[in-house]
Amino acid sequence: MKNSLKTAILAFLILLGFSLSFFGAFNAKNIDNLAYVVALGLDVGETNNLKLSLQIAIPSDSSSMSGSEQSSDSIVNSVECSSIESGITLFNSYISKQIDLSHCKVIVFSEKLAKLGISEYLYTLMNNIQVQSEANIMVCKEDCSTFLKNSKPLLEKMSAKYYEIALNSSEYTGYTANITLGTFFSDYTDTFQEASAILASVNTQNTQDLEATQGSTNGNLDGNYTAGETPIESKSNIENMGLAVFRDDKMVGELTGMETLCQLLLQNKMKSATITIPSPFEDDKIIDLSITLNKRTKNTVKIVNGSPYITSKIVLAARILSMDKNSDNLDKESIQKIEEYANQYLESNLLSFLYKTAKDFKADSVGFGKYAVHHFLTWDSWTNYDWLANYENSFFDVEVDTKVKSGYLLMES
Repeated sequence: MKNSLKTAILAFLILLGFSLSFFGAFNAKNIDNLAYVVALGLDVGETNNLKLSLQIAIPSDSSSMSGSEQSSDSIVNSVECSSIESGITLFNSYISKQIDLSHCKVIVFSEKLAKLGISEYLYTLMNNIQVQSEANIMVCKEDCSTFLKNSKPLLEKMSAKYYEIALNSSEYTGYTANITLGTFFSDYTDTFQEASAILASVNTQNTQDLEATQGSTNGNLDGNYTAGETPIESKSNIENMGLAVFRDDKMVGELTGMETLCQLLLQNKMKSATITIPSPFEDDKIIDLSITLNKRTKNTVKIVNGSPYITSKIVLAARILSMDKNSDNLDKESIQKIEEYANQYLESNLLSFLYKTAKDFKADSVGFGKYAVHHFLTWDSWTNYDWLANYENSFFDVEVDTKVKSGYLLMES
């Protein structure tokens, strides 16, 4: 009896081992048969409703493929289709592997499609269990196929890693923001604010273009660009600068790098940035300041005669980055004058940004609605007021308090 039991247990263990081996082999086979999408692009179709573009990772052991439509580790293909799901089905019937969206890092809408409306695509993507809510949302100025084909890593070996790192620049420039599908969808469905997306483009600027766009504006000229306009001498490549602002599901305007910085300051999301202000000591001179938030921005909303009255108090810490032979003579009075110039410069830019979003875009991209809702006793009274429609009637008051420390190593040695 004991021998029979031992034999039965041994047979079961052997069978279990074979089953696990088969299961592992089956999974490995499945992985080998999947085509991982790194980036997904959505554009207006020419012969159908939609043009779907996929940037697909090429396995490291695959042979090199030639052609302008790919980077070193990925290839871009496009298809005209009636919907996202039908487009993926067409891709699955064309390529040798099954499309998988679980590693998609970026979802790109063309500006043309974004201005028409993207709600149906948002709901489709949010309903797809493969698409991660952490995927970033972009709007590109050209068609998505061209954009993705020019998305080639310069300092990274893999496109997936490139997309992850490229968007981290928001943490130290303030010229863009890290906006995900989940964040965008939440803002789109919210009653407190409108959604924003990362603004991106292929930089094809030449010398004549730059001379035409550059003017005599003093101050932070470098922040007055949007994506595709920066004066960077490089081969055609993508750049992220500024934000695309939406009202409901339609894009209604663009924010420059400086305007994006203003939005991040008001949202308490600015980590660090560099601004350039006019020098209070010499004409046609500038001073570079490294700024961080010293306290949380305090936003207050009152309803005055039915219109929103919005005040914001921003407290910053700053260091002087521009150094010259006279920098060591900066006394307390000079530092105070720099602080005053910085305050005036930022207040002017913040007010310009706020009235642009209210009067031109008619879109609360900051999210002031969450400061206004407490004035309403019931949810019905809040929804009946319709904050997003009333935001265009807002008027603003902004105060900036900058505390400047003279400088870095040279000044402290």
